[in-house]
Parts: sequence; C-alpha cells; structure tokens
Amino acid sequence: MRPIMWRWIPILLVLLVGLAPGAMAQQNDEIPENEDAELLFEEGLAAFEDGDYTEAYRRFRATVEYPLHQKTTAALLMGGRALYRAGRYDDAISILETLLDRYPDTTYRGQANQIISYARDGLQDGQSAPDTLRIGLMLNLEGEEAARSQAFFNGVRLAVDRHNGVQRRYVLPPELSNQADDVTVHDTSDLFDDERAENDGSAVFTTPRDTIVVDSLQAVTEQVGRPRRAAKMHVRQFHTGESGTEQSLRAAVDSLVRMDQVDVIVGPFYSRQAQIAGAAAEEAGVVFVAPLATEASVSAGRRYVFQANPSIEMRGRAMARYAAESLLIGSTAIVYERGRDLSQRMANGFREEARSIGMNIPFTYEVETPRAWASLPTAIRSDSTITDSMMTAAEAIYLPFTGRNAGGRIQEALVGLERMRLGIRALGNAEWHNLGIENEASKFTATYTNDFYVNTTRPEVQDFVRNYEILTGTSPDADTPIIRRLAYTGHDVTDYLLNGLDASSTRIRPDMLRRAALYEGLGIRIDFSQGNINQGLFIHRYRNNRLERVQ
Repeated sequence: MRPIMWRWIPILLVLLVGLAPGAMAQQNDEIPENEDAELLFEEGLAAFEDGDYTEAYRRFRATVEYPLHQKTTAALLMGGRALYRAGRYDDAISILETLLDRYPDTTYRGQANQIISYARDGLQDGQSAPDTLRIGLMLNLEGEEAARSQAFFNGVRLAVDRHNGVQRRYVLPPELSNQADDVTVHDTSDLFDDERAENDGSAVFTTPRDTIVVDSLQAVTEQVGRPRRAAKMHVRQFHTGESGTEQSLRAAVDSLVRMDQVDVIVGPFYSRQAQIAGAAAEEAGVVFVAPLATEASVSAGRRYVFQANPSIEMRGRAMARYAAESLLIGSTAIVYERGRDLSQRMANGFREEARSIGMNIPFTYEVETPRAWASLPTAIRSDSTITDSMMTAAEAIYLPFTGRNAGGRIQEALVGLERMRLGIRALGNAEWHNLGIENEASKFTATYTNDFYVNTTRPEVQDFVRNYEILTGTSPDADTPIIRRLAYTGHDVTDYLLNGLDASSTRIRPDMLRRAALYEGLGIRIDFSQGNINQGLFIHRYRNNRLERVQ
C-alpha cells in the first residue's frame, strides 16, 4: 500500500487560498454568479484556514445547495477536503465522488482523485485525522545562551515525546538480563521524521544516542503509543548583534512559517527579541508564545502573540485581585524602594487593579535607601502627607522587592513592620519565596505571588526529572536557577499547547488559548482567559511558622 503523504495538504491550501476569487470557479461564462453563495464560500475558506473543519464543511455544503453557480464545484472539492481533514474519510470520498460524477470535466478532477486516494489509505490503516502539529522553536545558540537554549529544548522535547507515545526507561544490559533482548530500541530522530535538530541542513543540537549507560543500567527509547495527531519540532536559530538581530529574528520566523509551515512558534526568551519575532508572527497570522518575556508591550494590541510569563505589572495586578477577592482585604498601603524600576511597576500594577475593583489605597510610600527598611515606622511617620488615620486604615501593605539582596531587605522590612503595628498583613512577590523566615513572616501572614514553583514531591515532577536524566545524563534541578527554569518552562509551554488543541482542529488559533482552562504545569501555571498575558500565578503564604502554597 502506498504510504500516506500528509505534507502536500497545507501547501495545496496555500495555493488554493492564494488564487484570485474567480480562479476556483468554472471557466464558463454561461454559469451564473451568486453573491450569497460567494459569501458562504469565502466564510468556508476562512474557517478552513483557521482549522475549524467542521464549520468549514457546513459553509461549503450550504454553498452547494444553491442552483449551479460559479463556486459549486470548488465548494464540493473544499467540502471533501474539510471532511478529510476532520478525519471523516467515508464522507470525504462520497462528496468527492459526487463532484466527479456530476461534473466529469471539472478542472479539479486530479485534486479530487488525490484526496480520495489518501482517504482510502486512511480507512485501510484505521487511522483518524492525519494531521501533524508543527511546533516552531526560535533559539539562540551563541555563547552562554546555548546552554539555556539546550535546557529549554530538552523540556520541549520531553513534552513532545510524551505526546507522541515515546517512552524512555532503564533496563539491565543484555549481558546481565535476557529480558533486555525483548526491548525495542528506537533512534528518536527517526520517529515521526523528527526535524527537531535541523537548521539549514546541519545539526544544531547533539542528537542523544538511543542508549545511554548509567552505572549498570541501560536507557532505552521505545514507541509505546501513537497519538491521534503527532507533534513535530522545527528549530530555527537566530543570531544577535547590533546590526543583525532584527533581520535574523524575522528571517527565523519567515522560515518557520513559509518553509516549515508551523502551527505555533515558541521563543525567543527575552522581551526585546520576542517583540520583534512576535510582530513578524502577527503579520503572518501564526500563534506566537513568548516563554519568558515580561514586557507587556510584547503582546500589546496583538491577536496572535501571547506571553507565558506574567508581565511585571500583571504580578502586581494579580496580588491586588487575590487580596480583594480571596483575602477580603478592602484597604492596602503600598511601599517600595526608590530607584527600583521593577518594584515600582509592580506597585503601579497593584494600584491600577486595586482601583478598578474598588480597593482603597490609603497611602503609597517610597523607601529612600536599602538601609531605611528596618526603620520603616520612623520613615513613614516623618512623611507629612501620611496621617495616622491613613496608617490605621491599612489592613495590609504591599511590598514588592526586586534586585540584589532582596531577601536581606525583606527581612529588614519585617523588622520595621514589627515595630510599626502587629496584625497587619504583608503582601509581596516572588522574591519572598522560601527565604527561611517562616517565624518572622508568619507574624504578618505574609502572602505573595510566585510565577515559578516546582513541587518536587509530585509524581509528575519526579517522572519529568527521571526522563530528563535519561535523556541528558543530568538532572534539571542540578544546574543554575535560570537553566532549571527553562527546562521546566519548555516542557510546560509545549504540554499546554498540545493539551489545548481542539479535537476538531489541528491548527492552534488564538481563541483556543483564550478559552482553555487554567493549566497547572510542573513549574508554571498558564491562564489567558483575561487576555494575551498569562495571569496564572501561584500564591504562597507564611503561617504558623511554616511556608505553604495556598493556590
């Protein structure tokens, strides 16, 4: 039996959609036009391009219900193609055979016969929808960024392998156990014709061997299942530099879109780079996810660009919202250190959200120097604009910290708060996490948002670590914090995209991300229900002399 060739489908779609409106019509002046049918046909093409094949078929079917017009045969062809892409092979064959029977001289005969052939192959193989989800990765492999990109790529690959039914496990080598002879070992570069490590024809990553020996154990890779839609990775490298960064980023996006025909692009890591690449992806109409960018401008005003890392302002907004809705706090003061831009931006986000939900902000105060935190009560009382009634009105104080030695300044701030007034709650950000200050922070039930958190006791995390070690020979938790974070983030962003795919579509559309439920990953949470910037943060608090996660 001839193998099913999937790659022609998106190429053919580009050719069809790119034609002038009259090019798909019957070339016969005696066949009338029908404006209503034309509109339905165009709506069908739009739905097809968005990957909504069920809706596309409905539109094409309605187009055919009109008396013969210039879009009748084109609608029959596209209706068959939509049914085929939806995995309804019998129905696709039926409608395409109707096209050939009714209009034997149609110029679409060759295309219709080709789709019928593929549909019959699908029926014989017992397969469902044949499409492949193509994930484009934009990575910088220069200097110290190479190690970070490798960690991110490793995380992405593990998520893709899991989705594709690829499993790794340790076994005793053949000389120690006859059972090992029964294990089927695969070269992962051959699975699904994987192009994950290709860039201009040359390998950019070291392809792991299909066996890795650890002590007396042997790691094997085996195919244990087949997904309804396989996922593939396409890597494009970009270069940095004063003159070439923007051109390189745009070229990488263009290559992923035009050559690889990816469904979604992930990367690059940083805001400025993501802003350029995101703009190119927006122009191309391809969903783009920035994994680490924190500048809200990356996705501002864009439909296809999303930020998996909450923006600086969003972190303040999320804390204000949680304080009002979950802690039922109605009045919060804001205190941050002068000259700390990120702290001020979080404070601004908190203030804006607080005002929008009706929370009172009795006062805002800038601490002049890092050394002034321990004398916070004196400093605040010396400010003539802050009255005793303002201080009494505050049920909590939002204290966003950033920069070097943030942990030390937080501890000094707690000393100042203790001198100020017991019973007030402290609110913070990720810099408050796991500082070993359980006793001091518990006095104020210090509660904070956190954008990255890995619970190593979770079975899913332990499974990821084990597979990461088998794949690379090292643990993701053994490296620097940023490399550790990139490994987990690469997995979570990819797993989120794979799990968020609609059953009726293989193309990721912006509305899918906005409709998706809150995603709980291994290290990050993702929630785009309120916009293109992730607002899924963890909430932790210090209480009863211990640190605990509350959300």
